[in-house]
Amino acid sequence: MYESHFGLTGSPFQLNPDPSFYFDSRGHSNALSYLKFGVHQAEGFIVVTGEIGAGKTTLVRTLLSELDSNEVVAGQILNTQLESGELLQSILTAFGVASQGQSKAQLLASLEAFLTEVAAEGRRALLIVDEAQNLGPEAIEEIRMLSNFQLENHALLQSFLVGQPELRKQLESPALEQLRQRVIASCHLGPLTADETQAYVEHRLRHVGWDGRPSFGEGAFAGIYAWTGGIPRRINLLCNRLLLAAFLNELEDISAQLVEDTGAELVRETGGARGLATMPNRKAEAAASPGQGADGPAGALERRMLALGEGEVVRVPRAHEDLQGLRPLVCIADTPLGYMKFAALAASLGADPDMPPVVLVNPGPASAIEIEETPADIGKALAAEIHLGVVSASVADSMASVIMRLGELLDELAPVAVICEGISDAILTSVYLVSKRGIPLGRLGAGQRREMQTLTCDLNAVMMDRMSEVLYTPTLKTHYTLYREGIPANRMVCIGNLLSDALRVALAPQPPVSELLKSMGLSRDLMRRAMRGFVLVSAQVAEGDLKASDLSSVARVARDLGKETLVVWVVTQATRDAIAGSKADALLQRSGVVLAPYSGYQVQLGLMRGAMCVIAGPGWSLVEEADTVDVPSIVLYPGGEVPAGAPGGVIAKIPCDSVACMRALHEILERGRADDEVVDDSEGAAATRLMEHLRRWLPPALPTRASRSRSTDVPSA
Repeated sequence: MYESHFGLTGSPFQLNPDPSFYFDSRGHSNALSYLKFGVHQAEGFIVVTGEIGAGKTTLVRTLLSELDSNEVVAGQILNTQLESGELLQSILTAFGVASQGQSKAQLLASLEAFLTEVAAEGRRALLIVDEAQNLGPEAIEEIRMLSNFQLENHALLQSFLVGQPELRKQLESPALEQLRQRVIASCHLGPLTADETQAYVEHRLRHVGWDGRPSFGEGAFAGIYAWTGGIPRRINLLCNRLLLAAFLNELEDISAQLVEDTGAELVRETGGARGLATMPNRKAEAAASPGQGADGPAGALERRMLALGEGEVVRVPRAHEDLQGLRPLVCIADTPLGYMKFAALAASLGADPDMPPVVLVNPGPASAIEIEETPADIGKALAAEIHLGVVSASVADSMASVIMRLGELLDELAPVAVICEGISDAILTSVYLVSKRGIPLGRLGAGQRREMQTLTCDLNAVMMDRMSEVLYTPTLKTHYTLYREGIPANRMVCIGNLLSDALRVALAPQPPVSELLKSMGLSRDLMRRAMRGFVLVSAQVAEGDLKASDLSSVARVARDLGKETLVVWVVTQATRDAIAGSKADALLQRSGVVLAPYSGYQVQLGLMRGAMCVIAGPGWSLVEEADTVDVPSIVLYPGGEVPAGAPGGVIAKIPCDSVACMRALHEILERGRADDEVVDDSEGAAATRLMEHLRRWLPPALPTRASRSRSTDVPSA
């Protein structure tokens, strides 16, 4: 309707995927590179995930348009509401093959004959399964079995699995371990950044002959980004309506107000935030109280960030550092573990006025860190803590909120560099944003391929290591892991484990372990048992760790261990409530297991110091801390199937079985730590190594506390 009015040759914001409109954002460029790499490998599986509307189908069609049909025969399945039997027929149909019968054996024979014929012609067969998250485990396993078709030593079929984020969770199932071992690359399509959103809109308009009519006023693109969260399909939906509104109202300029009005109208039509992101609440901004930081640039920034998501933004001044005129080192972490490491780094840098102040940024809520104040005051050297409060349940909304909130904060702080630690989706999104902006980026704990939690976590780690400019490795083993993956040696710096420095500070003021146990109300008899040795259980009912249904099997292991030694299970309130409502409660009655209330992370560290072993769940809570002080750890997997890859040293991964648990404990006590897992961690060594690298890495002529002090020290006339 509006195309001819504005002189456009076609519809710029059609919702149907069209490779001619492909926009080469950083994320889409990386994903397309992965797909091309996969085609070149000619075997295995490539996994591409992304939220609804992220551009997955357009990406696939762009790849298909670039393939040479003389080299690759591609078949694409679009309807995946199938069972395994129906899947075989759909694959044949996708390749245009007529079956000689309807039985499974006949279908397989027809497919193998076709694949062999393709290989004999010197070509390769590629199967692309779109919306793969709809496939059941049996259907996915069927595709995995098809990869066994070979001619001599060459695979006859290669497969790409493309789907929504649920696909990644599905592939983490123990039943799909064999398929995971054949995944040669994986990537996730996130939302566009604010700058990419503007470039995306202009790219699509220019593709249909846009000459500047209509124009976009100040704030219009920022509004489009705020309403859509950078999701391409949402951008198309909103921009299509904006052009229509401009045409109907005879406007030549799309203003920020028109974006806001149109976005609000679409939200009402599509059922709220499911359709579009939430626009900043300007009435709430105007009503912000002075006591909540409403005045000044920082207060305005905080109000804007609060409007972009559900959680509250919390700023905690630590060293009361005046950051005016300084470019801080921003350290991003979302766990107590990461907090501890960066607090140790801040303590080292704080002793040198020529080094930048350290600001810790947590993408999540402040409760995710929960480092309680103690006489040690671990974070006292941090200039500030900023908790962005992103708690969205949806992966897409969470990523969009992290990008918007962190982007605003980076604009405010103008950091000299950023160092990230962790393996969560929020940290991955942060790394992506920092890398996209060209800010010097380092990654702490690089090279760890522990396969310790989920496929997602390991893939996140690999992607972050590839995006980061400098990789700080904790051990020689992780250093060599990166080397084998093709990372240039000049990007790696082996510093050791910063956690060693932090633990020395955290544990120094802790009372004796006997006092911590006594404060839990242990009887005299239990105290005597504890002094002979005890096992500390850190497993909790939480995301990434135990499910409520797992508690009975973990409780059975704890009960059986309790016959040999005292078992102290420190439980959060959620875990205690889940135990009370399950079979675990009966198993733990009159056993050698003490259920101790969780009273803080540092108290838990104090107990760990005296334990003979830590028993963790699949989330690996307290394992790295225990490993740092040479306390053995055993990770239980209640599902029965343990992820591939042995961590070695004083860590064991086993099924949730009492006999296996005792055997693992004896084995790791005898085996001890491997030489390639040790880096000199004498006092301050890791922090000193990192600081020395920062001196060489950070830009010269950097404004520092010392230089600011000299500039303000003006002699009197």
